[in-house]
Amino acid sequence: MKKILLLLFTVIVFASCSSDDDSGDANTNDFEQIETILPQGEWEVSKFMEGASDNTNEFESFVFTFDEDGTVVAQNDLFAENGTWTYDNSSTNEELVLVFGQTTPFDRINDDWVILSVSNSKIELSGTDSSNGELDLLTFTKL
Repeated sequence: MKKILLLLFTVIVFASCSSDDDSGDANTNDFEQIETILPQGEWEVSKFMEGASDNTNEFESFVFTFDEDGTVVAQNDLFAENGTWTYDNSSTNEELVLVFGQTTPFDRINDDWVILSVSNSKIELSGTDSSNGELDLLTFTKL
């Protein structure tokens, strides 16, 4: 009888353990809500760091509008730059892919940006400059 109880107890303990508890190397898609947050309203670049250089002022007059169809428009009183955006979770990092033309300064944010954080009012991104290997930071804040 003790062996049966011990066996029953062992089966119950192992059955209660779930393989879902092990996160392993799985991509958890923590930032997939970016697809619904970005198209809600207008955004500004509140930080653009290229290595140690703060270049935020290059975007200070632009308002970014992200549409659900994957297009984005950066506009100020004199100029509008069209581009595209995509949420990509196919690699080891979740990324926001921004593609604009080669017009300065938008050519400098054409990148697969690693998503650091997402909230209803702020999106923080990082990337590595391919020319010098320095860490770049890009932050969008909702207006």
